Amino acid sequence: MLSTDSTTRREIWKEWDAHRTILGALTGEITRMWVGGSFVSEEPEPSDVDVTYLLRAEAFDRLDAATVTDLDDLTLRGWCVARGMRVDSYLVRLPEHRPVSQMITSMMSQSDAASYRDIGLYDEVWQRVKPTAVTETPGLLRRGYVEVLL
Repeated sequence: MLSTDSTTRREIWKEWDAHRTILGALTGEITRMWVGGSFVSEEPEPSDVDVTYLLRAEAFDRLDAATVTDLDDLTLRGWCVARGMRVDSYLVRLPEHRPVSQMITSMMSQSDAASYRDIGLYDEVWQRVKPTAVTETPGLLRRGYVEVLL
């Protein structure tokens, strides 16, 4: 059960809200988000929020080079820390929306292949438990994340 009286969680939420607002202004939209880590755990005082922003291919492909550079900065941990934001973020381009029957062939395109690879990578990262001295079988234990549809 999440602690509702955590001042840290409320502060991080405000920082994340500012981060989402900037990212949304640059991209024009955010389609989905994967939120993981201590922020969505029972940890009473999380250290940050871990989020992967998922952007529709059409929206991502419309971005100009300057905006992509700004987004690269925005998703750097150091950029966020320098601005007092405890946000650890990533931006992933979703593959183009296609019927299921066309998904396999769409993986042949370079951009969709990279999108499928990145989605799989971040899905695996967010579900992997970090090894600790207490963990008997590092990497075999799984955790989850929350998917937010917007």
